Amino acid sequence: MDGLTIHISWEYFLGIMSALILVAWYANGRFTALETSMKWMKETINELKISSDNQNNKAFAVNSPVNLTGVGEKWLEESGLKEHIDNNKQKYIDSCEEKKNTNPYEVQQHIFRLFDELSFETAFEDKLKAFAFEQGTTMAIIRRIGGIYLRNLCLENFGMNRDDIDNHTPVAG
Repeated sequence: MDGLTIHISWEYFLGIMSALILVAWYANGRFTALETSMKWMKETINELKISSDNQNNKAFAVNSPVNLTGVGEKWLEESGLKEHIDNNKQKYIDSCEEKKNTNPYEVQQHIFRLFDELSFETAFEDKLKAFAFEQGTTMAIIRRIGGIYLRNLCLENFGMNRDDIDNHTPVAG
């Protein structure tokens, strides 16, 4: 054997290529910022992975605004995530309070980041992982389902319209 052959799926190839294109675009004279912070790249790759994982289960619709499908609604309920969010609703809404005077898009992005990084209690995390395994999905999808549900609660609480997510101008508060 004379060479090295690497096999990757088209989804990961597309993700890698998209990330490289983003790096080239973003780096346009900004190498210092690129060297000091890779958070935006991590978030971009995470979004690509979540979109790819969602293709198998279709737990949420990918058109904007993102909404749960029947599968997503079912998983939200069956996983115990809806009950957990409802039981901790005020705590979660308070964590989004800083975005109250922005716009629906900013609220959504804040909540998605929050749920991507959220540390659940160990027993509940284990329950969610077991549920994800049984459904043949990933924790990223389960977390996004919770994020979409919480986004809707926060938008309602803040008097914002979910259909305005594509409108990035600040909403008068």
